[in-house]
Amino acid sequence: MQVLKVLELFFLQPLVWLGLLRSYLTARQRVNYERHHFRSAINARYVEVRHFVLDGILFGIATSIISLALGLVVAPVWVVIYELLAVISLVAIPFALVPVTVFGLSWLIYWSFSPQLTTVGGALQRYGVTTTSMSGGLLINGLVLLALMLAGTALLLRRHAQQGNSPQLRPDQRGKRIVRYRWQQLLVLPVAVLVPGDWLHATFSWWPVFMVGQRSFSILLLPLLVGASVQVYKQLPQVAWRLLAKHYGSVAVIALGLAIISRFAALSPQWLLLLIGIVVVLTWGILAQHRYHDRHQQFRFSDTDQGVRVIGIRPQTPAAKLNLGLGDVILECNRQPVHTEAQFYAALLTSPTYVHLKVRNLQQELIITETAIYDGAPHELGIVLFTDQED
Repeated sequence: MQVLKVLELFFLQPLVWLGLLRSYLTARQRVNYERHHFRSAINARYVEVRHFVLDGILFGIATSIISLALGLVVAPVWVVIYELLAVISLVAIPFALVPVTVFGLSWLIYWSFSPQLTTVGGALQRYGVTTTSMSGGLLINGLVLLALMLAGTALLLRRHAQQGNSPQLRPDQRGKRIVRYRWQQLLVLPVAVLVPGDWLHATFSWWPVFMVGQRSFSILLLPLLVGASVQVYKQLPQVAWRLLAKHYGSVAVIALGLAIISRFAALSPQWLLLLIGIVVVLTWGILAQHRYHDRHQQFRFSDTDQGVRVIGIRPQTPAAKLNLGLGDVILECNRQPVHTEAQFYAALLTSPTYVHLKVRNLQQELIITETAIYDGAPHELGIVLFTDQED
């Protein structure tokens, strides 16, 4: 019964529902855009919401096991600061840098509340505002939580790399249409952490308290933001997402290594706060490097006069069985040259149950591919091309 009450308090927190709402709006915006520009959704399921729920539970259980095994302790005041910042940021600013930035900023604000470390904390204490006592152990635990957050983002990027294959049409500086691919996923993980003292028990009399030696602790499910919002114009999206996942994983290993070193080095809270800041800056750096690398590629997903370019493939359609990749150019359909979307579908109608394609891939190799299609439904082939109309 007490476990259910702990879960109940987690689901009563605004951050959980705001994160779910944001995932829903992201999914609805994607599906509506695809239906408007490409006649039907590439993936009509709201996968962002599905992953928010299922991956949130799965990753939350795994992270909670690690957290409790390591005995990660957090301060109640920091939890309040973190959740307030997370709620404000999800409403007010773009999502790309939200999780790691909110996490780092929450520790900086928490540090300012300590009267032993800053004049701000002392002034607040004189006016009767509750202050904090920051210890090195709490900050080391913060580094571990940051490592878990980054590792979770890396796993998400690798696990759902296919999710970022939804094209969005954009004009370049010369007005020519190009394609952007965006990967967006947000989770709010229920991470079990320890809270010292009977702070929660004093507020909720039913809250379970247990003793470890001479100290009392409560268990709290911390809503930890995990995720990213990244985009590419000139790279194959799945390749870019996997490379970014590798970089996130590297920074997670660095954060964990710093936490282990700090455990034995007896660093001051100021130095530990600086280490958290370094990990945050490193995360910003890999996102900046990702954008720089994408801008300096030679290829881009643009419209072409020589054939029709593939910019999307709907799953579980005949197109998924063709040997096609994003960026490939279809030169012939059913042995007829095609240069527009209308010509492509007109050529499809010449063979109502089978399609034969001549394609030039990104390696400039000519390939032949063919498959059966739905009788009398050429638009259900599942290949997404540049539309003939300007959007």
